[in-house]
Amino acid sequence: MNETGRSGAINPPPLRESADRLYRFVSESPGCTAEAAAEALGLTAHETDEAVRDLRELGLLSTGGAGPEPLVPHPVDFARVKVLNPLQRELNRTQALVDELRSGLDELELCTPRSQHAHCSLEIVHELSDVRRLITGFADECCEEALSSQPGGARVEEVLADSMDRTTRLLGRGVRMRTLYQHTARFSPATLSYVDLVTPLGAQVRTLAGGFPRCIIFDRKVGILPLVDDSKGAVVVRDPQVVAFVAEAFDRVWTTASDLSPEERRSDRVAATSEIQLAIISLLTQGESDKRIAQVVGISLRNCQRHISHIMKSIGARNRLHAGYLLSKEPFSGH
Repeated sequence: MNETGRSGAINPPPLRESADRLYRFVSESPGCTAEAAAEALGLTAHETDEAVRDLRELGLLSTGGAGPEPLVPHPVDFARVKVLNPLQRELNRTQALVDELRSGLDELELCTPRSQHAHCSLEIVHELSDVRRLITGFADECCEEALSSQPGGARVEEVLADSMDRTTRLLGRGVRMRTLYQHTARFSPATLSYVDLVTPLGAQVRTLAGGFPRCIIFDRKVGILPLVDDSKGAVVVRDPQVVAFVAEAFDRVWTTASDLSPEERRSDRVAATSEIQLAIISLLTQGESDKRIAQVVGISLRNCQRHISHIMKSIGARNRLHAGYLLSKEPFSGH
């Protein structure tokens, strides 16, 4: 029987449906064995063993040992004394520690010079794990609005799965959530599946060709921005002027973006492809490298080179310089 985790905290099992049914049945059937109960309830051997184990850990059931011994139910008060009361004491101790630490931090903040507060309005966080913990913490404190821009095309499935619980909690509290992706995200099944899950909950998702710098803003009070060296870390911004500037820029770009909704998604993908090509052409005429174009548009280098090759063949360009000249003379209309 394992009532404690590695930290010593009580860790009781949940009262699953199979355990609930088994307890009720045994309470009404004195002398019943596990095998008889399983047959009567239609439980598998695994479900029965799991239910018996959970009920024993909760103090609701005892068995006579090996063999077809009868199951002996115990009053529900046994579980309260054995599990709930210790849990409540542990919760009270934890709450007392939280209150004490909060009081100490509040007092420390009051005693800190204003100049130091100004200096701390920008906080560099180097470790990705720390960045994710901060995002989760800020999300749990968010009350009104969450803005997010995730350029780079298709999202990684693990990242989407990791953010799903956080997103569900935000939307469940009535927080307004707006997210910007690039058009290339429209071709990602994982990203589209995620969007189909969160939009019915109230999330708004739009895409655009060129993208918007990566950022997350909570309640227009705190922002998380990427580091200039493109590392996995981030900078946490609390300066109200900087946060307001980024949020206003986000709002302006949002009005030009296209809804990523399940309706008419096929025609949207055609339009998105056209916009992606136009963005590539614009960067091509500016003399940007293939690598830079791919980065800005949010596609792989190979995909980018494929688009460029198609564009050059369509206009009959001999090389990139010739392509730039031709495109400056006549708009590209091929697909």
